[in-house]
Amino acid sequence: MKKITITMIIMLLASLLMLNGCAKQEFAVKVNKQSIPMTTYEEKLNASKTYYEKQGMDFSTDEGKASLESIKSSVLENIIMTELIRQEVEKNKWDTTNPDVTKKIDELKSTLTNQDYASFLKEQAMTEEEVANFYAFSYYVGKDVTVSDQEVQQYFESHYSDFGGQDEQVKASHVLVATEAEANKVIQEYKAGKDFSELAKEYSTDTGSKDSGGNLDYFSHGEMVTEFEEAAFSQKVGTISEKPVKTEYGYHVILVEDHKEAVVPDFEKVKTSVQEAALANAKNLKVSSYYSELRQAAEVEYAEELKPADTTAK
Repeated sequence: MKKITITMIIMLLASLLMLNGCAKQEFAVKVNKQSIPMTTYEEKLNASKTYYEKQGMDFSTDEGKASLESIKSSVLENIIMTELIRQEVEKNKWDTTNPDVTKKIDELKSTLTNQDYASFLKEQAMTEEEVANFYAFSYYVGKDVTVSDQEVQQYFESHYSDFGGQDEQVKASHVLVATEAEANKVIQEYKAGKDFSELAKEYSTDTGSKDSGGNLDYFSHGEMVTEFEEAAFSQKVGTISEKPVKTEYGYHVILVEDHKEAVVPDFEKVKTSVQEAALANAKNLKVSSYYSELRQAAEVEYAEELKPADTTAK
């Protein structure tokens, strides 16, 4: 029998190390040195793929392949979030059985009309612990948040439509072209009697509206780019732009077809609802900010094959 020497043992160990180094990494990501198994990532990714396939997504197409890359990134980021939340709940000894926490879980269960909770968790590739941690995190981070009367009033004024009111709105159509000269030509042809809808179909480069004659329907403040919005809301109904409106997309000729003033609901009648909504919004902002700080400070190590394209990103 051939004698086994120290040199042979060293060579064998070196070969094993090389093989292990080439093998697929067992972790998908490490969050503050805590490993998340690759199997967890694959399970959650498969659950997401199944969900999107039920919505009609075909991952064999070019569009589907591009979407899959985005889904992979989202799944990985959600795994990081789940682990950071778990660590924070554990560190602060936050009680996941607190009645205010379990109440939120019960509310979630009550929204499941077509399946039981266990089936829902399986479909989402989530555990009861993950859900409980999420609601505990949200509750304890936001529980001391308050809103002043002024903040409630400000929330009301920026959310009229949520309480039975209506924001100021304009109904408009437009023709979008590349140059100011083309836009002036459209204005001239309209003033000469040509139908605006036909001008849009002939000249507009906005593929989303040209086939409908440039129709943009009703829109409120904040839905359009600033230059376009300012021009549309300042025009009289039944008029077109006196001169082309330049935005980052090109030059617009705008026809304003209707203008609805804001309808303000009676604050006193909806005050309780406004206070609840304003407080919920403030709590959500606090939770979001708190998590953002956690994420920014986190030490995250990715498996080689899952590293984001921007390797400088945490």
